[in-house]
Amino acid sequence: MNFQRRIGLQSLRLLSLFMALSVFISSPGMSQPWHADNAASGTQSTSSTQSAPRSIDEVIKTFYESLSFPEGKGPDWDRFRSLFSSATSPCVRMTTDSISIMDRESFIAFFDGRIKKGTLKSFVEKEIGRTAEVYGGLAQVFSSYEKRANLADAGKPTRGINSLQLFFKENRWWIASLAWQDEIPDKPIPKKYLKRD
Repeated sequence: MNFQRRIGLQSLRLLSLFMALSVFISSPGMSQPWHADNAASGTQSTSSTQSAPRSIDEVIKTFYESLSFPEGKGPDWDRFRSLFSSATSPCVRMTTDSISIMDRESFIAFFDGRIKKGTLKSFVEKEIGRTAEVYGGLAQVFSSYEKRANLADAGKPTRGINSLQLFFKENRWWIASLAWQDEIPDKPIPKKYLKRD
């Protein structure tokens, strides 16, 4: 029985390794050269592609504009999608006690879910500070934000930091990944992140 169990465990390990390699090899970055078509994933509009932001400034501006919306409307998901290099680009939400790891489309579904439930009727997010490190075609941006949900209700805005990793390809900047965290009550955002470079 021990011998059979050992053989069974080895088979399971081999199967797990094979599955992991299959995922690794089939990922967009490994199986084929990256191309702007990967970013569309069948959902991006032609107009979004034609008006693609070329600079980091334009990417950040479009990012905030695409998410903000008045009551009775919704985010501009075509513009939002056009910023990302892939539908599977990581979008990571940090809180003091949890981490939610999503991709671009899961983030959209999460955001839309709140709108459909009626818990998010309007939303405005704007940049209040930025620091950026750029080397060649690689950029790391800390974009501090101020946001308000349900504008008809009273309440103070929430601040936080969006961390964006970008790369330059085909004459424009793309968001490779996004992570964000709202301001921690006992750890205010440092002043250096509340001004522009």
